[in-house]
Amino acid sequence: ISSTFTAGVRTTGRVESENRVNKIIGGPKKTLLQLFDGLNARTDEQTENDLIRQRQLHEYGGPYANEKCRREMEESMFYVVEVVQLPSGVRDWQMINVFENDTVYISAKWLMNLIRQRGLRVKHLIRVVHRTTAAAHYVVLLRDGRYLCDCCMDTNLGLTCRHYFALWTTIHDLPFHLGLI
Repeated sequence: ISSTFTAGVRTTGRVESENRVNKIIGGPKKTLLQLFDGLNARTDEQTENDLIRQRQLHEYGGPYANEKCRREMEESMFYVVEVVQLPSGVRDWQMINVFENDTVYISAKWLMNLIRQRGLRVKHLIRVVHRTTAAAHYVVLLRDGRYLCDCCMDTNLGLTCRHYFALWTTIHDLPFHLGLI
C-alpha cells in the first residue's frame, strides 16, 4: 500500500527541493501575491521546457521510433513474466549455460555465452511467455541497469522491445529511461 500511495518514492528529496525553490522565489520580504505570481511564472517556464523536450524527442527519436515503441507497449500486454531461479548447487549465472529455445531469434544459450565473454554481470534472468502462442523469450537484466533480450531488437534497432515492456508493467522497481531508446 505504501509504495502505491507514494508512487514508489521513499524520500522527501523532491519536496525539500520544491521548498528550497519556493523560498528562493518568495524570499523573506515578498508578499503572498508576489509569491503566487513567481510560482505561476515558474510553472509557465516548466511547461515551455516540457514542450521543448517533447519536440526534441520527436526530432531525435523520430516518428518511426515513437510509433514502434507505442506498438511494442501494446504487444507487451500479451506476455506472462517469470523469474528463472538458479539451479541448486549453482552460485551465479556465469556457471550455467544450458538454455535452449528454437523459437527465439538467437538462442538464450548463445546470449548467455556472449554476456559471459564480455564480462557482463547478470542480475536476473527472466523468461517472458506470450499468453496465446506460448513463444518464450529470455530477458537478461544486468547489474549495471541495462538489459539484453534474445529477440535482439534493442541491439539491432536501438529500440525497447515488447518483452522488456512486459517486464516493465510487471516488475514495479524496474527502471525505464529514455536512454533505452
